[in-house]
Amino acid sequence: MIPLIRFYFKTLSLAAPTLAGKQAFSFFQRTNKNVIRKNERQFYNLSRHFRISHYKEDIDCYELGDPKNPLVLLVHGWDSNAGSMAAIAFQLVEQGYYVVAFNLPAHGFSKLKRVNLKICREYFLAVVEKMYPDKPFSVIAHSFGSAVATFSLANSRFEVNKLILLTNPNKFIEVLRGYQSFIKLSDKAFNVTLDMAEKLIGQPAADLNIEDMSNRINYDNLLLIHDRSDKVLSYQNSIAVKDKWKNSELVTLENIGHYKMLWNEHVIHSIMRFIDSPEGNEFGRTNSKIAS
Repeated sequence: MIPLIRFYFKTLSLAAPTLAGKQAFSFFQRTNKNVIRKNERQFYNLSRHFRISHYKEDIDCYELGDPKNPLVLLVHGWDSNAGSMAAIAFQLVEQGYYVVAFNLPAHGFSKLKRVNLKICREYFLAVVEKMYPDKPFSVIAHSFGSAVATFSLANSRFEVNKLILLTNPNKFIEVLRGYQSFIKLSDKAFNVTLDMAEKLIGQPAADLNIEDMSNRINYDNLLLIHDRSDKVLSYQNSIAVKDKWKNSELVTLENIGHYKMLWNEHVIHSIMRFIDSPEGNEFGRTNSKIAS
């Protein structure tokens, strides 16, 4: 399938670059909703389901624990679902937190087929507005969810206590350039895709960098956890963010994996130690390491 996609866009880029750019932008937003795994289904069976109205589609939300306890919002990654955060959610509840997770558009049980950062931001803020936290809350996000969380919190009125990013992209323009290379899109066609993306998000793609968002988010402490050999998102992304964000820590994983980290007991233990710590910096000033 991938060779055919590359051949299609490479050929179309030469014959009709504007059309190729438009189709590439549409294809970029398309998700592949995977089957809900057995260990993810347990989350749906045990959580309380509620919906929040949205003009695109009602948002599927799930809660665990006592609403009187400190709030932790979970944000899953691309082609995933809220159930992927189950192991983290269950441990949070055991330690006295109130957990809320939601399925991003075109994920989980959604009927939508495409999604972008703009509508994900709308979903994120709609969920937080619904919960209406009267004091700082915490956010744990994975992969693409890290981009959603930071983009949503930037310039918002909300105060975040602990922000935990379990792998993260960094520069949006590099994500787009990587996509261009992957599908063999010509530069002329790519400029059409880039223009459409920038009009959608309302700012130049080159200005959308997680490493530069520190001063735009009201947070206390940041924890980054990333596998050095992550094949989905480069470990260098977290290093760049760590270097620019104040009150930040980086835990380096060794051969645990992009998705499997969500179920790794040592990773979960690191999350819990950090989120329970008054100051957040349980790991000292040097990077901690977790080996497989």
